[in-house]
Amino acid sequence: MRKRVTILLVIVLVFGLVALGYFLQKGKTILLTDPYKAVSPGAVAVIETIDLQSFINSLTTGKGIFGEIGKIKEFENYNKKIKFFADQLNKPAYKKILSGNSALISLHLSGSGELIPLLSMAVMSDVRSKQIKDILRLTGVKTINEKVILTSEVLGLPYNIRNKSDTVFISVISGLLVCTTSEKLIREAIIQTSRTNDIRTQPGFYNVLQASGKNEDKIFVVFDNLPPLLKSIFREDQSALVRKAGNLAGCGGGDIYLSENDLVLSGYTESTDHGEYLYKYKSATPGLFHTYKILPSATVFFESVLNPRFPENNIANTSAAELAGKLKAYIGEEVTRAYIDIRERPVGDNSLIIYELKNRVYAEKIFLDDFKTRSGRGNTHFFQPDEQVRVPVYITSYRGFNDALLPDFSENFDDSWFAFYDNYMITGSSYATISRLLYDNLLNKTLANDITYRDFESTLPSIAGYFLYSVPSRAIDYFAHWLNEDMVRSLKLNKPSLNKIQAIGYQFVTSNKMLYNTLSVRFREETREESTTEWETLLDTLAAVKPFFFTNHLTGAKEIFIQDIKNNAYLINAAGRVLWKVPLRERIAGSVFMVDYLKNGKYQLLFSGKNYLHLLDRNGNYVERYPVKLRSPASNPLALFDYDNNLNYRLLIAGDDKLIYAYDINGSVVKGWKPFRTSSPVKSEISWIRVSGKDYLIVSDETSLHFIDRTGNTRLTLKEPVTRAGNSAIRLISGTKPSVVCSSPEGTIQHIYFDGSVKKTSFRKFSVDHSFDIFDVNSDGFGEYIFIDQGILYLYNHNGSEIFNRELGSENLGGPINFVFSSSDRKIGVFDINNNLIYLIDRNGDTMKGFPLRGASMFSIGKLSDKSGWHLIVGGTDRFLYNYNLDTETK
Repeated sequence: MRKRVTILLVIVLVFGLVALGYFLQKGKTILLTDPYKAVSPGAVAVIETIDLQSFINSLTTGKGIFGEIGKIKEFENYNKKIKFFADQLNKPAYKKILSGNSALISLHLSGSGELIPLLSMAVMSDVRSKQIKDILRLTGVKTINEKVILTSEVLGLPYNIRNKSDTVFISVISGLLVCTTSEKLIREAIIQTSRTNDIRTQPGFYNVLQASGKNEDKIFVVFDNLPPLLKSIFREDQSALVRKAGNLAGCGGGDIYLSENDLVLSGYTESTDHGEYLYKYKSATPGLFHTYKILPSATVFFESVLNPRFPENNIANTSAAELAGKLKAYIGEEVTRAYIDIRERPVGDNSLIIYELKNRVYAEKIFLDDFKTRSGRGNTHFFQPDEQVRVPVYITSYRGFNDALLPDFSENFDDSWFAFYDNYMITGSSYATISRLLYDNLLNKTLANDITYRDFESTLPSIAGYFLYSVPSRAIDYFAHWLNEDMVRSLKLNKPSLNKIQAIGYQFVTSNKMLYNTLSVRFREETREESTTEWETLLDTLAAVKPFFFTNHLTGAKEIFIQDIKNNAYLINAAGRVLWKVPLRERIAGSVFMVDYLKNGKYQLLFSGKNYLHLLDRNGNYVERYPVKLRSPASNPLALFDYDNNLNYRLLIAGDDKLIYAYDINGSVVKGWKPFRTSSPVKSEISWIRVSGKDYLIVSDETSLHFIDRTGNTRLTLKEPVTRAGNSAIRLISGTKPSVVCSSPEGTIQHIYFDGSVKKTSFRKFSVDHSFDIFDVNSDGFGEYIFIDQGILYLYNHNGSEIFNRELGSENLGGPINFVFSSSDRKIGVFDINNNLIYLIDRNGDTMKGFPLRGASMFSIGKLSDKSGWHLIVGGTDRFLYNYNLDTETK
């Protein structure tokens, strides 16, 4: 590969120098001859550029696809040389003279199967070798060999790259400047200019050329000339596939549209022979594709065909062929073959072929009647992720079913597994693959809901007759069945660069009695990440609140309650299935609580917004009297207390009127409560502690900390002012002299004792936006002091010594959130809001194994069942709710 691109570079470089020298001397405008005359019918491909200077510049920006190619080791030398050449062309004199001059670069196969480029460009009729030699010498070329080939003078320019010598040959033939590194090819070009036929006489080439854009760079491929090239890429046992590639059509072409993130080729393919594979699609009716809507987002390769042509009669006398014959009439317009990237699964197990059905009821009945006769019920498995979902998946003796229907579509495919879903019949090579499709549809985690796929799909026409899609970096193992070892090895070695290709897609549709095809390559500098979640389930919009673990009182299983930014509330079971979705009239503020409203062991969800108290049962219905309108719009989140653990709940919330209100679980104002008035709005949640048998409700406004009793009267008066920071927790430290601890806006730690005295300690100066909490991270019985400020996590021991400080690369951090996994395993959670990353940090400041994780909301960690281990639940940037199964070790 390195040799090929280096040769192409030298050719283009020499041509540029020659053309520059001549035009500098002459500056004439004589009519130019046709560069296609030098290109023989044996060329594999031809690139036509209308402006060589602009075309080269588009390849040397250092960005996008070609910028990434320049980073690949095999292209390192090419990248340096092509940049040098571009720098020369961009000098004022080059821009003025070369702007608008078109050129052809044709690619020809040598006897050894190597691609050799030939550059052909029309020049003025009075150009001679003497002028070219003079200009080459002026530009520093010292050695120029001259010889005559078939009466044409040819100049040879020896060069040496990486201790390997070669020669570039240049000649002017009948008004054409031709250039190549092959003496044999320059000889053929000289002969070709005198012939009446050229590449344009290849079947279909002229029609495709005429239909191409007149003011666009373009590329053309002659399919019949491809097989010798493909032999060097495919395995030896894939000779039939190589022959098929050569027999696809006559010629295909496309206008080149290149941007920083996209490469799109759009043009026509012409097939004039009934025996060519694509000929039958010239009369096919195009339409919209549907199957991608049920394909999992982990699908990394699929191809869909509309209106497939099934064989009239099946030669094979097998049970699979018999079933195919019975079902043929019920198969719809679309058939899709797909490969799903499932971690730790063998490649051969991960393929599907999916048939859209005209009538699922009849098709499924025909299948089941035949299946029961041959296999019986014992070969039926069930996909059952929870108590409500149960889909049969059948292991059958119908291997070869797809081959009976579409022989060219099912190579290397075991279709023993069958299932029916929606309006489709699914055949697969394993239960795991079919169940993955069913599960991801349950979660709505399909390509239709995948942001990356939808973004890519927008680059292609909406109507077509055939569609191929691939994520190349994740489909290498799948393609390894066809590619030889050298090619597979090269792809794997360059996987970091390949990861930046988000997707490749190809479509064609009938148009102008030809096939109009589009090839699209989508590139992103940020690599495409593989998901590490256990499941992801789709919400209508982004998650807006911290997920809450709710207990199903019927089964004891954990479920997840969440609200999105459109105020829809969801309850999602442990399998990720949405049990219900309920629109709420406002955004949830603060915490969600699980309560037993009727004291009968059945649980409900309690929370507040700005204007209402809300209480939902586990079916998503409001409990009687709810929602309850607040006496005053809330200025802080709801706090819930059960003072005596008797389910006599008290709901405390502050109003914009600066009064503290207390409600009972029915939404009524508590009798005997005297609304406490603060001097400024209360924004933080009210806290409750019990010390020496006395209850204290702690209320903090913008200037003071207030300690009141259950009736709303002041219980403790402080001996000096205490102001709580906006993001400071309030914690009780027990002991012989218990105290309440919080931080001030400047970061001073304030110990408030129950005699009213206050002790203040400062470790360092913190900004007013800092966060503070106390947590026994190292399990020594003493709480450590945690600060987050200006992108740094600080941890101090109870004596005030700094244990560590950890920069997390972002000024905007959420947390800390404290987690206890066991008596000796405790972590600090931090949310990087700017970069949508989640960290768990241990006592030494080290990041937990597998972190940071992707997430775009505050997160919760809990157990979905007694056996499932720890799960982190968080909203993503793509409208999905993520469930990560955690390994609590550190890196």
